[in-house]
Amino acid sequence: MALKDKKHWSTKSEAAQDEVKDAIEEAVEWILIRRREASYAAAGLAAAALLGGLFLYQRRAAANAAWDKLSQAELYAYSGRPQDAQTLLTQVGSEGGSPAAAALARMLEGDLHYPRAEYDQSLAAYDKAVQDAPEALRPFAQADRVMALEAAGKAADCAVASQSFLDAYPDHVLSAQVHTALARCQLAQGQADVAKATLQRIALQYANTPWADWANARLQPAAPKK
Repeated sequence: MALKDKKHWSTKSEAAQDEVKDAIEEAVEWILIRRREASYAAAGLAAAALLGGLFLYQRRAAANAAWDKLSQAELYAYSGRPQDAQTLLTQVGSEGGSPAAAALARMLEGDLHYPRAEYDQSLAAYDKAVQDAPEALRPFAQADRVMALEAAGKAADCAVASQSFLDAYPDHVLSAQVHTALARCQLAQGQADVAKATLQRIALQYANTPWADWANARLQPAAPKK
């Protein structure tokens, strides 16, 4: 409230009383306004919490649905029902319920095409998995892609993909497998010296393992023909 004009005050006492009264009224009004604002803020927070809870519930429900469909697709795949599996895998990959489930769905989709020598379709699925997978799953998708490139006879692309994997994940559990694919693809391109260096690295890096035995066997000079 605005203070009254002093010309309306008969004495300083009245002016003082009016000032006190106005100050009290202003304080009460301020408190009432702030209480209303506080109640609005509390209501807003409650609404935000409710919406947040609803969002989390829907997100969790979507994720659970994605994993359920992925599990069912795996059952179909291993039961000789690839078309039914493919239908569910497509849904998991497109609905966005869970990035991890979607990546695994695309990897399984690639696995369905691979044994039928449908390498273009297999590579397309693995490519999507590599692009969209969470970091923990990405190297598995990349390793699958390497194997598909090799099986498709794309030795140059396989060598590039293998080296990219090894640069990014030198100590991964799949590194030895990818390393051997790199050596085979180098040999397929006629790069004997480069392949020999790769085989020597495999023998040293994975000593006392079947991978080292495989590399050492190929490093042995060929027996002379009789």
